[in-house]
Amino acid sequence: MSFLIDSILGNRDHRKVDKIRKRVLPRIDSCYRSLQPATNLQELTIELRLRLQRGEDREELRLIAFAAVKEAVRRALGITMHDVQLIGGWIMCEGSIAEMMTGEGKTIVSLLPAYWFGLHGKGVHMITVNEYLASRDCEEMGKVFRLLGLSVGLNLANGSESDKKAAYLCDLTYGTCTEFGFDYLRDHMALRPEQRVQRALYAAIVDEVDSILIDEARTPLIIAGKTKAAPDLYYVCARFVRGLIETRDYEVDRETKQVMFTEAAIRKIEAAFVIDNLYELEHTTIYHYLLQSLRAKVLMQRDVDYIVADGQVRLIDAFTGRILIGRQFSEGLQQAIEAKEAVPLSDENRTYATITIQKFFGLYEQIVGMTGTIKTEEEEMRRIYGLDVVTLPTHKPVLRKDYDDIVFLTKEAKYDQVIDEIRSRHDRGQPVLVGTTSVRQSEYIADRLSRLQVPFRLLNAKTETEEAELVAQAGIKGAVTIATNMAGRGTDIRLGEGVAELGGLHVIGTERHESRRVDNQLRGRAGRQGDPGSSQFFLSLEDELVERFAADEAEAIRASWKHGGEGVQGGDMQSFMERVQKRVEQQMLAIRSMVFRLDSIVHDQRQSFYKQRDEVLLDDDIAPLLANTVKRYLIELANRCGPPDRAPKEWDTGRLAREIGAAGLADFRGCRDSKDLQTRLLESWTSLWERYAEQVGAERLQATWKERYVRTIDRCWLDHLERLDHLKQGIHYQAYAQKDPIQAYQGEAWALFGAMGGRIDRQISRKLLEDMREWAVEPVPKVV
Repeated sequence: MSFLIDSILGNRDHRKVDKIRKRVLPRIDSCYRSLQPATNLQELTIELRLRLQRGEDREELRLIAFAAVKEAVRRALGITMHDVQLIGGWIMCEGSIAEMMTGEGKTIVSLLPAYWFGLHGKGVHMITVNEYLASRDCEEMGKVFRLLGLSVGLNLANGSESDKKAAYLCDLTYGTCTEFGFDYLRDHMALRPEQRVQRALYAAIVDEVDSILIDEARTPLIIAGKTKAAPDLYYVCARFVRGLIETRDYEVDRETKQVMFTEAAIRKIEAAFVIDNLYELEHTTIYHYLLQSLRAKVLMQRDVDYIVADGQVRLIDAFTGRILIGRQFSEGLQQAIEAKEAVPLSDENRTYATITIQKFFGLYEQIVGMTGTIKTEEEEMRRIYGLDVVTLPTHKPVLRKDYDDIVFLTKEAKYDQVIDEIRSRHDRGQPVLVGTTSVRQSEYIADRLSRLQVPFRLLNAKTETEEAELVAQAGIKGAVTIATNMAGRGTDIRLGEGVAELGGLHVIGTERHESRRVDNQLRGRAGRQGDPGSSQFFLSLEDELVERFAADEAEAIRASWKHGGEGVQGGDMQSFMERVQKRVEQQMLAIRSMVFRLDSIVHDQRQSFYKQRDEVLLDDDIAPLLANTVKRYLIELANRCGPPDRAPKEWDTGRLAREIGAAGLADFRGCRDSKDLQTRLLESWTSLWERYAEQVGAERLQATWKERYVRTIDRCWLDHLERLDHLKQGIHYQAYAQKDPIQAYQGEAWALFGAMGGRIDRQISRKLLEDMREWAVEPVPKVV
């Protein structure tokens, strides 16, 4: 069935590509040949923009645009774009992702949709995986855009407000996904409209779309600040969890590195903290502290995950063993570890603004991209982002040989064979690229090669600029290059002289990655543009993925192992490793899906809040907003203190007097019912407000209250985000109560959102009424 589906999808892609090849490419070529060496491309851009504004045939204009880009690339870069590149550009302009193999020139392909979308004048974001590539592409590809008359900007993380504004006003703006996202969040934290830097989000062209939309989508973008931790509560929780026992009081999921309390532990907590129901919204904070304390006890190991030095808990980089200076665990885990180790608590990170990658890109009118490996996640791309994936043929046939994995019983036997393989090929002069999943692996291999006096280049400790430069040299004769999976993106490996005759570049993988995509990216470093090449992975039953996701099965295989230190290639062992990797992919997909589903709920609230915030920030007259805020508060107060289902003598008159009496509002004594109470309060308020607003004046109200209002709603939003974070911590417990965790979270999240709205009205109203007492036009009777 899988083969059949792949065949159908493959045929669909083939038909789409063939259609473009036959129907579109000849017309682009005709337009291209009509361009003369003297043709002014900037004037052509102006003409195309005018014709777009007049609503002329868009396909005809796009043909001309593609021809213009092809000519500009020839003039600026000395490169003639080939047919596969033009097809890839056309597919992206139609709103799909172009899957193109490494070495096909994807960066140049991106110029085609960038120019087409750029003609619309709304701003196009060119999104790369790091700032080095953003700077490089802005400089190199900017030559083409400037020749065409489009402006190009660079958005860097350390850019000033004026630099960012200038970059965003350009037709095309290069930068990283995180910086575009953080600017969006910061713009919605601005206290004045002129502090914002972005225009409305129109079009995004994403390079290495799998890395950004899949891999980076596991964790949301977060802007955080420092806040004081609650030391007493953390220390109490640390003491409480110290006596808990696994299985009886808590369960551990080693695959996902999660812990959860058992029902027995929940009853202990409720008894110890005098709580009727730990799952109630009002107890989310104590639950959050307890869960983080349990994670600190069970999952975080001293001298493995962190050390204690000079009375401080300091993080250890799991790959390098180095101390991560200035870094700390988030969501209170750092403080929970500090309480566990009985050291002073550091300030806690507090979320000021957050958005997931999925929801951020959902804000763009148009999003397209390209990558070498995305087809395995096509369903996810379609479901989350509404994007189809089209696989393109290569410009030249692929000659690379991908050999079956070799699986060993132990890591030691695996690495022995890896070293022998590297040395053997190096002795013949064939270049070798060794891909590892961690810095620890790469340094281990490097150490062994050093002892054998085999020269190599190690990329894990280099800057991004040096990485790209060294990866580009990995194809020269006799080169041995060791790199983690982060290295070399955006840079082609070109074969040196005489290397093709030796078999081209040989790629060695030392462990399967969490996704087949990343394995394929590594393989794809060899065999570019018709070059010869080969690849092979060396694995063991002690690899991390096997130990985490298939420990029992691996143990059974060990018990029947008959091959000693020799490896097993293909067959059942190949199938076993592929099954393990698919389990990991499913686990990662589940994490991304949960992040997406939860943030879909928060996203609706975020958009509603941002809309309310913009109304305050952009309103030229704050007075009606203030008046309506107090009216809502008075109606809510009247319903709470004088509910319709109770007689006046049963009302909470004491609270009413405290809340409104001193403000000079009407005497509520003698009210017949709740409706009468509301009427009196609103009439009295309206009269008092009109006198106050007239005396203070609109200009002073605006100057005094706009920023105060924004700051108040921002504080309430921060409190709300914190409550939502705590709520997420206990979401998996809903399954015990036979509830859908997502639905339960949705109901409780919206209840919290409604409560936040009430807090905003209450805080604004109380402060305004206090100001009004100080500015009273005339003495007002007090309520007795």
